[in-house]
Amino acid sequence: MGIFTIGCSLGSRSTVEDCLKYFKDIDEIQVDTETTGLDPHKDKITSLQLGDDENQWFIDCRKINIRLFKELLETKRCILQNAKFDYKMLKSNGIILDRLYDTMLAECVLYCGYDNWGYGLDKLCERYLAINLSKEERVSFLHLGEAEFTQKQIDYACRDVAHLAKIRDRQMLRIKSLNLVYCLDLENEVVKALGDIEYNGMILDKTSWKKVTNLYKDKLVEIQKAMDHIINTDPKLLPWKPAVLQGNLFGLEERHVKVNYASPIQIKKICHALGFMVETTNESEIGKFAKLDDDGEVASAKHPFIGELLRSRQTAKVVSTYGDSFLDYINPTTGRVHTDFWQILNTGRVSSGGKKLNAPNLQNLPAKNLFRNCFKARQGFKWVSIDYSGQELRLMADASREAGFIDVLNRGEDLHCYAGEMMFKRPIDKKKDKELRNKAKTINFGKPYGMGVQKLAATLSITEAEAEDLFKTYAEAFPALNNWLEKQGKAAIANECSRTFYPCQRIRWYPEMKRAKELRKTVKKGDKITWREIMIAEGQTHRNGMNSPIQGSGADITKEALVEVRKLIMRYNDLHNEEVAFLICTVHDAIDVEVRDDLSLEFSKEMEQIMIACGNKYVTQVKMEVDTTITNEWQK
Repeated sequence: MGIFTIGCSLGSRSTVEDCLKYFKDIDEIQVDTETTGLDPHKDKITSLQLGDDENQWFIDCRKINIRLFKELLETKRCILQNAKFDYKMLKSNGIILDRLYDTMLAECVLYCGYDNWGYGLDKLCERYLAINLSKEERVSFLHLGEAEFTQKQIDYACRDVAHLAKIRDRQMLRIKSLNLVYCLDLENEVVKALGDIEYNGMILDKTSWKKVTNLYKDKLVEIQKAMDHIINTDPKLLPWKPAVLQGNLFGLEERHVKVNYASPIQIKKICHALGFMVETTNESEIGKFAKLDDDGEVASAKHPFIGELLRSRQTAKVVSTYGDSFLDYINPTTGRVHTDFWQILNTGRVSSGGKKLNAPNLQNLPAKNLFRNCFKARQGFKWVSIDYSGQELRLMADASREAGFIDVLNRGEDLHCYAGEMMFKRPIDKKKDKELRNKAKTINFGKPYGMGVQKLAATLSITEAEAEDLFKTYAEAFPALNNWLEKQGKAAIANECSRTFYPCQRIRWYPEMKRAKELRKTVKKGDKITWREIMIAEGQTHRNGMNSPIQGSGADITKEALVEVRKLIMRYNDLHNEEVAFLICTVHDAIDVEVRDDLSLEFSKEMEQIMIACGNKYVTQVKMEVDTTITNEWQK
């Protein structure tokens, strides 16, 4: 095995021509980079490592122009670990990787559902090759400056590209045996789309954002005043009435109460005085005495204080999470907000946000236009946003072959009204029968997520007996759907895993079931603690087993669409010989693109067709549909 250096004073020195000649007739290359940091817009690539099983090449990119390797990297199949990072760093240097295999993503696909499994290169080397790969030297690259690379640094960097193909080969044996080739191919494609989104970022208008922040600060003060008024006027709350000098979130002022609304002890005493004998004052407990609207806002409460308390907590959370400090996420180099994705959660969905890159969680951003409208399209462009209409409901209807659901969805009628009519045996009007429709809607969305009696009762502010009756009524109204969901839950327990729909057939493992089955063999009749552990594992697996095939298939569809939309963007950019479209965001079943004004309508029509086609790969009975907006800013 040889290590060759280019632009370095140490090691077996070589030339760019030697390296290009060596890899000319080799179809795949093991690739890695070392950088001065994690930000592709600010930090620099200090070295590029290329290799195969026999030889590795270390290129000092401070002295050698990395673009000399552009054609090589763009035409070969590249094997990387955590490819998204290198993809973005190389993109900042004008190099777009096209054919990728990511050993980290492959491991995520293989062991989806295993907590704390370990997906770093050191773990993979240990797991597959019995090699102890130290990563201690990594930090030495961050503050290198113009100093020469040491032999220790060169050896460390080259080790990162010495083992990737061997790991890949061992992973692929298991990938093929589990029929996960399609799934892995999809993940290796979508990583480029997510890399583009992170790289491109979104424009956040500071002035608009500050106005929203101030609005919520003022709202919080008004809510606190309303709570003070209730304390002062409700006869049951006289013990809290005497005047004291009391502070709030924004300074000191004279308040004619002596309540700290952030104190669980005091809030509990107030609730008891009002007749609400709560054990805790958390959201789920207090929320039992209120109803929420479709946007999650408090619609009504069994006492005004309960309603204002919940509103104050919701508002305070918005102020603390999405207040002025959110502006710190704006990248000083680009002036845009850049998120960071973790590509494969247990369900197959992506998550966003991370401290390492100072990246916000855009998927948890309040869905209200008040917030989203603060994100603007660049000048001369439109914000094209397309999301799937009832994606998970369509998947659920198609998989269960529930005839009524399929018929209503294909006719474009209101599914929740239909469900209400079947449950309550009478016509349901969307405007006149909001309460009945909401009950049906809550179960439509809650049932596949494993919603239980207690959760339904709390959500609808009804008794558990009433909630149990609603579930029974729903099951009787939709037997095919109910039976399919139950079958999925039982199969998850029996097989210790779930799969998403064809063609992806992603696997989610339930390792807790292996332990539960082992405990069942040895547990004694009176061992309540062990039986409880078994019951919790089986109950959770049953709920996840109902949900994962639906939610995971939705994630598969959105990922397929991201891949194809990225190809559409590249086609448009090539056709017009400039960047006329940018992939900028995805939240669950929605994809957002910035498109040049004059092309936005034409582009959106093609994007709609692509997304519908991707959805229809996973359903056979139900037609997938999408909703499109073309605006100057992000819209709900």
